[in-house]
Amino acid sequence: MGMTESLASVLGPALAAAAGLGWWRASARAKALEGSLALEVQTRDALQRALAEMEEAASHDRLTGAWNRRYFDEMVAAETSLARRRRAPLCLILLDLDHFKRINDAYGHPAGDTVLAGAVAAFRPVLRASDALVRWGGEEFMVLSPATSLEGALRLAERLRAALAATAFPAARPVTLSAGVAEYKEDESVAAWVDRADKALYQAKALGRNQVAASPGRADGAATPGSSLLELVWEEAYGSGHRLIDEQHILLFDLSNALFSALMEGRPAPDIEERLDALLIHAEKHFRDEERLLERAGYPNLTEHRGIHAGLVATARHLQEDLKAGRVDFGKLVTYLATDLVKGHLLTEDRNYFSHLVKVQGPASLP
Repeated sequence: MGMTESLASVLGPALAAAAGLGWWRASARAKALEGSLALEVQTRDALQRALAEMEEAASHDRLTGAWNRRYFDEMVAAETSLARRRRAPLCLILLDLDHFKRINDAYGHPAGDTVLAGAVAAFRPVLRASDALVRWGGEEFMVLSPATSLEGALRLAERLRAALAATAFPAARPVTLSAGVAEYKEDESVAAWVDRADKALYQAKALGRNQVAASPGRADGAATPGSSLLELVWEEAYGSGHRLIDEQHILLFDLSNALFSALMEGRPAPDIEERLDALLIHAEKHFRDEERLLERAGYPNLTEHRGIHAGLVATARHLQEDLKAGRVDFGKLVTYLATDLVKGHLLTEDRNYFSHLVKVQGPASLP
């Protein structure tokens, strides 16, 4: 055998083995790379989930799952900017659970936590996807409601109040809430807006709790003098000298003007129905508060005054039923608002008790 043949016979298997070893190393490197990529994907996914969970924790209240104030601060700037650009309504509803400290004292803090979480669970089915529910602090919650007028927000607040009142808690008595509603005014600071909602909430609590109160006054973009053929303009001469009565009368003017505006613009029936509902809710509340004040003041014509209130409410209920049935007479509705409620009652009948109420109860008394 020659030298060449001898080398070939020796090196052949070695070269084949080396080639096989190279393939094995390449295959091993490929598998290692594949495993590394899979690990990297898993790590990246885990990191993204962790970041999402951190963001969720940073923007939500841990106990109730509602948004927190940090998120509210970020969101409210965008919503007020959008409302100004679109001249769209925007409302705040400040909610406070009544006598919550008594629940903690009587049943313990775990029971109080259950009530807070249960309240949020009761609110959620009532809220729209666009409404933001924020835990404001302690037993207070805030609802930021875009594209919602004052009358719409009053109706929403009333539904939230009713939802909580209908919720049973295993270790606590029935739980109620008080609410203050304020519509955003263009160029108003957020702090001033929140302060108006807070003052309305204070009024609801001062009037006996388990009710809704609103900050009076028009928001920009609402009906203003000259913007409609029908317009009720509040004047200082209409004032009673009693702070609560005047605030409630001004709000009745605002809600009546909002309803006039919807009628004149030919809005859909559900919009008109919503505004009439809000007006009626506030009118009934005003009548109750007024009657309590007059009873405490010993007003001699209270029985007659109560009868007038009952007649106004009954007429409004009939109009409400007609509207829901699609047979409303807009002429009757306008006559009721302008002639019966405002001119005949607020500006005529109510004036009979103004001096008596202020003289006996003072200008800042509460029911």
